[in-house]
Amino acid sequence: MTLLIENIRKMMGWCPGVTPAKYNTIQHVDFVNPSQIPSGGSNVEKFESNNVMFFDNTSVFTFFCVISVNLVLMFGRNLDYAVLIPILVIMYSLLHFLVIKMFQASISIDENGVHLKSFELRDVVLNYKDIKSVTTFKLNKPSIALKAIALMILVAFLAHSVISGEWKLIVSIAPLLPWYLLVKHKQDREKHNLDTQLYIESRKKKWYQFSPYYSVITDQMTASGIQAAIEHYRGVK
Repeated sequence: MTLLIENIRKMMGWCPGVTPAKYNTIQHVDFVNPSQIPSGGSNVEKFESNNVMFFDNTSVFTFFCVISVNLVLMFGRNLDYAVLIPILVIMYSLLHFLVIKMFQASISIDENGVHLKSFELRDVVLNYKDIKSVTTFKLNKPSIALKAIALMILVAFLAHSVISGEWKLIVSIAPLLPWYLLVKHKQDREKHNLDTQLYIESRKKKWYQFSPYYSVITDQMTASGIQAAIEHYRGVK
């Protein structure tokens, strides 16, 4: 009787080496051969990822930070608090807006093109016929020593301002440190392993663009998926 029950269970797909809990966690994966996909590409699932940052956006953010700090250093000590505080509110509001746009960055790839959301603070769609090449490079992150030196310079500057009694400069610059730490925490929580830079070279460069490259910062797996999807659709097109 027991042997008969065992045979029935095996015929129904039950395996004695897999417990019910483990069996429920097994996922079915369908492997698709790109060479068998119809020329329209309609059976290819859309590739999408939010784990990206755009180099142009971070460059704009860095440029704005440097300009803002320099303007505060040049004119901050000579301004009254009634003028300085509204300027600081506007400055930090713009910085907050730039950070929001940076973290809204995403990329999606389908038969209609490569969609870059919030690239250069706007949404961009690249047609496959305009893409010349796609390359990836390992991103060199700042070393711990370099970060420590930058932090020491900031602390030394704040200490010098306290000794000199430059309270207006302290009020202007001091919020940058906790604000940076909050931004860094948000990035570590929402973006992961951004260690790869991917360049999408366009055949067309608009007059206001310095480079024909669209730079995407992401993780290695996402970069490989972006490159493979673009190369597939370029072959289809």
